[in-house]
Amino acid sequence: MDEVLLERFAYSPFGVFGRILIPEFECFTVERPWLDNKPRQSCIPEGEYDLRLGTYNRGGYPAYEVLDVPDRTLIKIHVGNTIDDVVGCIAPGKSLAYMERKWAVSSSKKAFGEFMEAMAGIEQTRIRIVHYSP
Repeated sequence: MDEVLLERFAYSPFGVFGRILIPEFECFTVERPWLDNKPRQSCIPEGEYDLRLGTYNRGGYPAYEVLDVPDRTLIKIHVGNTIDDVVGCIAPGKSLAYMERKWAVSSSKKAFGEFMEAMAGIEQTRIRIVHYSP
């Protein structure tokens, strides 16, 4: 696999929403709103970054980390449904949703498991984050 593509299609104060697209897999994503790349408060800038398999420190399970983001560390793709579940990270979901009075993605554990299955055997690759405009 050459890269993981994250197409963001909605930037709002309620979250940044997009889709992860890789061969044989697609899911929605939720991230924190854009706040000038502030660590633990903002989504990361659009661009291309290394993506490496590691461990999600809060959950203790395998997760991919987005590397070499200027002034940022510990950016993971991990389970989460709303912006309250991510601190500058990316959470996958099966569909767009409204939960706990917030915009969200649904079935994050299921989507994350399917993402990890689709990435099986890949230790490191690239992620390209773009703003999708039809």
